[in-house]
Amino acid sequence: MIYITMARATSKKVSYSSFILCPDGHKNVRGLEECATCNLPLINFKKELSYLIDNLNSIKVKNHHKVINFGIGDFGSQTLLSFKNSIHPERLNHLLVDYVDSEKNTFDSDELNSYASNYYLIDNDYDSNTNTWSEFEDTFSEFDKFEDKIRRVGINNNIDEQTAIITGSIGETLVSGLTLPLIKKIKNINPKSSRIVLTSLPSNNDTDQVQFNAFCGISRLVRNQKTSGDMLIVLQGNALNKMIGIDRSGKKLGYDVLVPRILNLLTSNGHAINSLGKMAKSLKVLAFSPVYVYGRSYEIYDNLKNMLDDAAYFPLSPFQYESIILSIAVIRVPENVLNSISAKRLEDDYNAWNRKRFPSLKESLIQIVPVKENSDRLDVLLLLGGAKLENIVETVKPGYDRFKEYIRELDLWSEFKISEDELKRFENTITTYDRNISKLLKSN
Repeated sequence: MIYITMARATSKKVSYSSFILCPDGHKNVRGLEECATCNLPLINFKKELSYLIDNLNSIKVKNHHKVINFGIGDFGSQTLLSFKNSIHPERLNHLLVDYVDSEKNTFDSDELNSYASNYYLIDNDYDSNTNTWSEFEDTFSEFDKFEDKIRRVGINNNIDEQTAIITGSIGETLVSGLTLPLIKKIKNINPKSSRIVLTSLPSNNDTDQVQFNAFCGISRLVRNQKTSGDMLIVLQGNALNKMIGIDRSGKKLGYDVLVPRILNLLTSNGHAINSLGKMAKSLKVLAFSPVYVYGRSYEIYDNLKNMLDDAAYFPLSPFQYESIILSIAVIRVPENVLNSISAKRLEDDYNAWNRKRFPSLKESLIQIVPVKENSDRLDVLLLLGGAKLENIVETVKPGYDRFKEYIRELDLWSEFKISEDELKRFENTITTYDRNISKLLKSN
């Protein structure tokens, strides 16, 4: 929605730019974000008009809006920024959601003003006064403003096969509290959209409160599967910290470089990623264990099957071969390798590896992303659906149990805006999801 500002005629000479009207007609000085009278958002018409003209001048507007990235909290924002600045320098449709202080630590004021349409900043009072997702969700009151921002970055019910990718660390209060409402907002705006969550879990060294948020956050997404996301890709914190890649110079790369590359593979083809979401939804498989390898030499490994065997030893979340129902591969391949071995050879190797490793497999899909690069190094992302949620969240369950006991002993249910019955439902959600996956396995 665009609010056009105008100046009313008066007996005094008033500059057009001296004030701005809110949608209800209240007069405000420029520079405010909300109306001082009714608190409705104030929109800078010149910036809005410029933004619209830029979109209308692009002949690829609809393609540009096929995939929209959301980075929430510290981990999500930093991952998305690294992806945008290092891998995807051209215009990327995205929204960063973080606390005010976090944003100031990363950007100067000029950069914030230039890209204001891509940021949604939350007052840091929410950070200092809340510890759990339930407290945040209970006190957050900016959902109307938030929805307006979601629409402005391109979520639109006129765009078919639109996909939203939400990245964040589910243990962060902001991420655990805001991800589900964000997904529901996206679905309400564009029911035809696919919604994919790429999230990391805390490590064993994180606090009980963070692990509590993570367990509840995963369970809430699973419990609301019909109204929330289509795919939940979970990176275990302990595995994330051990994640290592080697670049051409021999330099070691950590998860801060590699996770943005995973995001790049997910974002590389809007049609394909939307198809992945629909396939997962049709099989009622929500949780995925990712496996990722970076820069593996095709000449050394000789074929894709050997590369996949090596990669499967280092999953980013645990899985059992016999429980995998859906296997998805996204492979970044230099064009010179494709010209030498052909895409069909890669597809045949992938299908043969699937048949050998996953006896209960129902569906598989491979997406090959060709790149102009004089190299023989491949990046491979495997998304394996059917893994037990109990095993995926096992690293945060002890912290969740301890924090739950802390709330019970001190009778802090009211303070944390949560009930014991609600937590029991969260625990049952994990068990029920795994039981349903087991039923799918038995139907083979």
